[in-house]
Amino acid sequence: MNPKFSPRFFLSLFSGTCSLLFLLFFVAPAYADNEAASTTPPSSRYTELQQSISNRTDEIKKLEAEILEYQKRLQDVGMQKKTLQSAIQTIDLTRAKLGKDIQLTQKKIDQTNDTILTLGRGIQDKQVHIIKNKSVIAQIINKISQTDTATLPEVLLGKNTLSEFFQDVAELDRMQAAVGDSVKSLERLKHDLGEQRTTYQSQQKQLLALNAQLGDQKQLADEQRKDQNNLLAQTKNQESNYKKLLAEKAARKKQFEREVEDYEAQLRAEIDPTSFPAPGTKVLAYPLANVRVTQHFGKTIDARRLYSSGTHNGIDFGAAPGTRITAAGDGVVIGQGDTDRVCPGASYGRWVMIRHKNGLATIYSHLELIKVTQGQSVEVGDLVGYSGSTGYATGPHLHFGLFVSSAVSIRDLPSKSCPGAIFHIPVAPLNAYLDPEAYL
Repeated sequence: MNPKFSPRFFLSLFSGTCSLLFLLFFVAPAYADNEAASTTPPSSRYTELQQSISNRTDEIKKLEAEILEYQKRLQDVGMQKKTLQSAIQTIDLTRAKLGKDIQLTQKKIDQTNDTILTLGRGIQDKQVHIIKNKSVIAQIINKISQTDTATLPEVLLGKNTLSEFFQDVAELDRMQAAVGDSVKSLERLKHDLGEQRTTYQSQQKQLLALNAQLGDQKQLADEQRKDQNNLLAQTKNQESNYKKLLAEKAARKKQFEREVEDYEAQLRAEIDPTSFPAPGTKVLAYPLANVRVTQHFGKTIDARRLYSSGTHNGIDFGAAPGTRITAAGDGVVIGQGDTDRVCPGASYGRWVMIRHKNGLATIYSHLELIKVTQGQSVEVGDLVGYSGSTGYATGPHLHFGLFVSSAVSIRDLPSKSCPGAIFHIPVAPLNAYLDPEAYL
């Protein structure tokens, strides 16, 4: 028998023709629906969301510019001579900047919410199209199943020519492939939009956390306002009284420094150089986002002027009050304290120490607010606290110190600088202090 007229050949033609007939009835309307959906103008709600996102973007840019201006003004005031007026001005500028920070974060949260709603709407639309396409295909299969009893002559007699019959078969293949590609495309789009929505939801959580952080910073600003009121009460708003307070604070600080230096000079430690990373290995991350070193480690010109030993045992970073301070590496919080509780203005103020897994330990001092607890495990970049000017500080900054962890310990030291005071602070032999910049 001629293979062109085998039973299998005619059966294939019959099945394809039946599929084509019903595909023309059911798929064409579905494609028309999809085309209409793709060209339908967005709803008024969708348009409102898009406009809201655009407006908030402009507002965010404006707030960011205002915050940068406050940061510049704070830096300029910090470089001025220390006076009662400049101290009060710093507090006022800080509170104003923190207020703008809070507004900025809220705008970002609102913008993210609008974006999530927009993505959700798009996902729902695509799901409707996917369901519609699948339904059409199911109807085709169902109709083919119902008409399987049709004979080949009945199918052929429905066409004017054999050529027309084969053209319909080819059209069937093309449209079936198009339907399959459409469904796959929509499913991929649904998956992509779902991932985007998950991403934006994650961003929203981060922004909510940031909003909580700024709430902390607002609390710090309010505390600074209380400090300002206390300062005005102590000085009676007189510059001469303020100068006297500064002199007394500096004297207490120098006396306490000598006490600690004498104590640490008596400490002896054999430090194994292989127990911690070598200088230059850059194993630590900077503890704040915007790096501005205001004083380096060691026997610097400023150190000779500011410290009785002539040596600065860490590095200082300029940081406006309320700046996020983060862990420089993975580790465990081994101690924290507040020297101002026993002798205001004489030492580290509020401090945190972290022992890292690589044989190093870091200290973060002059914090305004501590956000970790002793024994807590932290990872690099985790929030430790917020910068301030507690302890002895001529202005808001972060003092960042680095030690060989095996040689540093946290002790309770009685002090003569403040009679009856017992300082809870880290101490170490001189050879245990390291230059942080050699590891950052």
